[in-house]
Amino acid sequence: LYISVMTVINSVRQIAQTPVMALSDGASPAISYNYGARNVPRVRQAIRFMTQLGFGYTALIWAAVSLFPAAFIGIFNHDPALLAAAVPSLHIYFFGFVMMAFQFSGQSVFKSLGKARQAIFFSLLRKAFIVVPLTLALPHVAGLGVNGVFLAEPISNCVGGLACYLTMRRTVGPELARMEADAAAKEGAL
Repeated sequence: LYISVMTVINSVRQIAQTPVMALSDGASPAISYNYGARNVPRVRQAIRFMTQLGFGYTALIWAAVSLFPAAFIGIFNHDPALLAAAVPSLHIYFFGFVMMAFQFSGQSVFKSLGKARQAIFFSLLRKAFIVVPLTLALPHVAGLGVNGVFLAEPISNCVGGLACYLTMRRTVGPELARMEADAAAKEGAL
């Protein structure tokens, strides 16, 4: 039963996640181009726009999934037993979905600026180093059982998403500030 539940939940997640992935992938050329052109205000504007729109979208879809879980599950399966097991599991699994906006924004900025190592690291951090161990450990903690498996995802979204975004802000922000200072110095010298 729970294999079917996980299949349905992953399908719902794919549908919910696709627009925010498209947003971050679509912002990538604007960030890259303006970074190459040393147009720092436009880089900052693109990052801010992508993050705010992504956060707004993920909050909206999280609210929709939370309010109407049966409708989302019903897209893929109408079995009453599966529905009864999937609704609480979907609530747990989607709890940290809003934080995915930060994960996608941070990774997109890293990719756009040619920092592939950081993008790959944070992708692996969330899925391999956080989700896998938590999926194995949480079912044995405090009697969580199968709920522990579903709880691993929102924890990894929160920890991984914030780690990625905050690292991006702390590494890219100073770099952009240096670029602005260099541009101002060159302009002042003319």
